[in-house]
Amino acid sequence: METTIFGPPGTGKTTTLIKIVESELKKGTPPDRIAFVSFSKKAAEEARERAIEKLDIGVADLEWFRTLHSFAFQCLGLSRKDVMGPTDYTKLGGYVGLDLSSRGAIDANDGIAMPAATIGDQYLNIIAYARAMMIPLEQSYAEKGTDKMYFQQAELIEKALEKYKKETGKLDFTDMIERFIEQDIAPEFDLLIVDEAQDLVPLQWEMVKKVLVPRSKRTYYAGDDDQCIYSWMGVRVSDFLNASDEKIILDKSYRVPQQIQSVSDDLVKRLRQRQQKIWKPTERDGHVTWHRDILDVDLTNGEWLILARTNYIANMVARNLYDQGYLYWYQGRGWSISPNVLTGIEVWLRLCKGHYLSAKELKEFSKSLSSGAATKAGKKNLEALDPELTYTLEDILPNLSPQISSQSKWHEVIKVSERERIYITSVRRMGESILSGKPRVRISTIHKAKGGEADNVALLLDSSKACTESPDQDGEIRTFYVGMTRARKELHLIESQNRYGFEL
Repeated sequence: METTIFGPPGTGKTTTLIKIVESELKKGTPPDRIAFVSFSKKAAEEARERAIEKLDIGVADLEWFRTLHSFAFQCLGLSRKDVMGPTDYTKLGGYVGLDLSSRGAIDANDGIAMPAATIGDQYLNIIAYARAMMIPLEQSYAEKGTDKMYFQQAELIEKALEKYKKETGKLDFTDMIERFIEQDIAPEFDLLIVDEAQDLVPLQWEMVKKVLVPRSKRTYYAGDDDQCIYSWMGVRVSDFLNASDEKIILDKSYRVPQQIQSVSDDLVKRLRQRQQKIWKPTERDGHVTWHRDILDVDLTNGEWLILARTNYIANMVARNLYDQGYLYWYQGRGWSISPNVLTGIEVWLRLCKGHYLSAKELKEFSKSLSSGAATKAGKKNLEALDPELTYTLEDILPNLSPQISSQSKWHEVIKVSERERIYITSVRRMGESILSGKPRVRISTIHKAKGGEADNVALLLDSSKACTESPDQDGEIRTFYVGMTRARKELHLIESQNRYGFEL
């Protein structure tokens, strides 16, 4: 039996799937007869955590709650030393005369083909795309190559990669799926759940349909075709739409308010290929507001998620917020203040308040001290404190410069640039807590924020020439639809400031 569950934004898809697992367990089905797989590590981990919390079950019982690659890895009996890593790609790059960065070791936890950091990585992604789509390399090059790339070079790298793997006995992430399908090995399951199924590439569908489904009594495919935003990786929305004849549509959102649903629903109706879905928003009205510039938005209060179409646009937003003195978390990069500086400020403020700190905390603190606050000998003494004891400011003052006292300002003690000092001073003047541990303002590209949400979302409609001129405008519609539907209360739409913008 195969069933497809369509989960529009915030309709409780994961909750529904965990209830299916719970019902299966109540029937007496052993946990190891249940598989919950996804293309992304994030989805698999969320399902595992929810199951542990809801079902009073241990991690060891959820052996088959995995990404598809991890599933193949486990069934093939592999270890990490069997898998291509950054060092391997660096060596391979030396053989072919191209720079293959560590990102060339494509992290398939979030798909097979990932953005490329170098021209060498772009060649690797053309090779990976061909295998993911199960098409000839020449066709992949025609679809993904640029005028700065050569097909002969792609062939050379492909041959070098295969030779390297054969000589070292190593596999890449795509090899795992291919070998798993070839060996046709998998346990028998009473229940198979394939989450985020709209994001599977053809090779992953082959793994699911050819090997996993025939060994499972019941299969549920779960996802939302309207949120299928990885077409550039080779994902085909038709594979998900045609996965089964039986369809269930979750029809109540617990996140998206009425006004935001109305605007986003008008957008997604422009799609040429989709499953028609009627779903109710939350009872809240919510608000949709237009702005000329991100700096016109009042970000001083509340929780904010700022979304951009590309990394370039997200970088510009980060620079603007930095100049304005906003504290923020940038997805994939971290805090706008370096971790060492944050740790140093936190420790110094706690010491000034009379707190007792461990030797371990003070050892980390020593790394952030400026040259004027402590000598090399003083830092060395702090690193050698007795781990069995705790210390106050009075205890460590002898290791600091004579001019340092409990009255000293943090920037007199911590090593920071003048720009950082001005920025942190601005942040504190705005009343932001730099030690809260939870970001109030987050910046992300839309793709990296998929699955996330916030009370207030600011969505920039700036795009790029490549995106606006792409033949896959359905993919662009779905991408901005995902961005709009992250908002729980307010959606702020920022008009494009350049000639390449997305039109609502």
